[in-house]
Amino acid sequence: MNRTRESLFHLAENRKDFAGASVLDLFAGAGTIGFEALSRGARSVVFAEKEGRALQVARRNARLLGVEAQCIFLRTDAVRYVRRYKGPPFDFIFADPPYDLEDMPHMPSLALPRVKEGGLFILEHDRRIFFDRDPAHPDLDASRSYGRTVVSVFRRKPAAPERDADEPASPPVSS
Repeated sequence: MNRTRESLFHLAENRKDFAGASVLDLFAGAGTIGFEALSRGARSVVFAEKEGRALQVARRNARLLGVEAQCIFLRTDAVRYVRRYKGPPFDFIFADPPYDLEDMPHMPSLALPRVKEGGLFILEHDRRIFFDRDPAHPDLDASRSYGRTVVSVFRRKPAAPERDADEPASPPVSS
């Protein structure tokens, strides 16, 4: 578990800096991932967890670590929350859902619209779920296996610039 978590942050930090980042920790449990993000320079973390006892532990940990002001704790179903979220996009979204989560194959599509352009969605999942197979998920940046666990990193690509309908698709070539 510690090796997987360390690898998860190694994969993330090699792609994007945590300094000043906003983070969403889905299926937060006791908040380990969110607190690690704060220790690496994140500005704020939203913890989404439906189990009240786990969320109480996360709140207590925030108090003990002196980071309460940087944390928002939400007792909510993580999938429902990310589906309905309309606020500002996050720099990072982490998700460590139960491996039998029915919505697991849809998590990248649900989370990526809530990530800033160039931001990351990092998902821990069972090795029986494949985002890197033909066809690979278009936003998959990396995938690493650690025993039964796979860490998949998805990067939100910049939106294609809109062009005027009267504008030619490519610039004219001069002779």
